[in-house]
Amino acid sequence: MILLVIFVSAVVTDFRERRISNRLMALGLVIGLILRILGEGGIGIVHFLVNISIPVILLFLLFQLRALGAGDIKLFSVVGGFLELRQLFAVMIVAFIAASVIGLGKLLYHRLSAKKKDGNRTLIHFSLAILIGYVVVVWGCAIG
Repeated sequence: MILLVIFVSAVVTDFRERRISNRLMALGLVIGLILRILGEGGIGIVHFLVNISIPVILLFLLFQLRALGAGDIKLFSVVGGFLELRQLFAVMIVAFIAASVIGLGKLLYHRLSAKKKDGNRTLIHFSLAILIGYVVVVWGCAIG
């Protein structure tokens, strides 16, 4: 539930300010580390460090290409701090699928309405796609 609150806060600030607060990400990482240690003991620190590093390593090229923002990668790292590795990968896959659907919808909307924003780019708030990925993977499994 803590991670869901962090997600909603990140999405709201992303939509309002077009950025995700570093303080919010730091808070998420600290809480994730504490919960890992409480749940797994000392080995939880290793799992935490591995899981928060994987999004940075895998998504760095997309950041360099300006396809993802640094806040989005940090948000994926916070997810990794809370979830198992398998769940992290599932959230990432679902998030990219959700972002594709959102992007396609925005592209079609702008084409049909002849509205363009930010020059030739159709920007999306990837934090929303990450939230969707989290809800589908974690909460969808709990419901189904």
